[in-house]
Amino acid sequence: MRNSGQLSLNLGGRSRKRTSEIDPAPISELYFAILPDAGIAAQSRELAGDFRRQYSFSTKLRRADLFHVTLYRIGSFRCLPEEAAFAAMEAASTIRKSSFQIVFDRAVSFGNGDNRPLVLWSKDGNAELKALHRELDVAIRLTGIAADGEKPIEPHMTLLYQGHLIPEVMLEEPVTWTAKDFVLINSLQGEAKHEHLCYWLLQD
Repeated sequence: MRNSGQLSLNLGGRSRKRTSEIDPAPISELYFAILPDAGIAAQSRELAGDFRRQYSFSTKLRRADLFHVTLYRIGSFRCLPEEAAFAAMEAASTIRKSSFQIVFDRAVSFGNGDNRPLVLWSKDGNAELKALHRELDVAIRLTGIAADGEKPIEPHMTLLYQGHLIPEVMLEEPVTWTAKDFVLINSLQGEAKHEHLCYWLLQD
């Protein structure tokens, strides 16, 4: 659901039954993110397919609706606690920031070892996204919850996971769009499922 700051919560209607070792609940990754519009998501998936063929990545392509730019990470949970979600939403409702451009002009390998995700990145840009991250960090701290997002971020959008090292590739045309809102996501690990809990509009 999209809104202009009101608190709301959608936990997908999952029951509160206790989990067991036989049927454990999936790990929930709770974080704020900015989503590309449908056209940019489709363009990014096409780029991912091109790079996958060109550099012989074995990983599967992700669905276009899973593309996102992580803005602030709250944490990982075996069962998503409502108090953490509500605190995050309360913090987000205090943010007053204008819409801004996101620009990625190259594809690079992140990480190290055997897992090198291929991501879209920009060396010098996206200062306003970093500023929004800092504002969220201040607001989250005031709620008293312990979050993982206090570290500085390097804005990027992942194209392919479980990749290998490739040379930096400058894009013929940058991938760019206007960020008009941000969203709180509950990502269910291993299920390729993102639950969008709440949206907050950025001012025009």
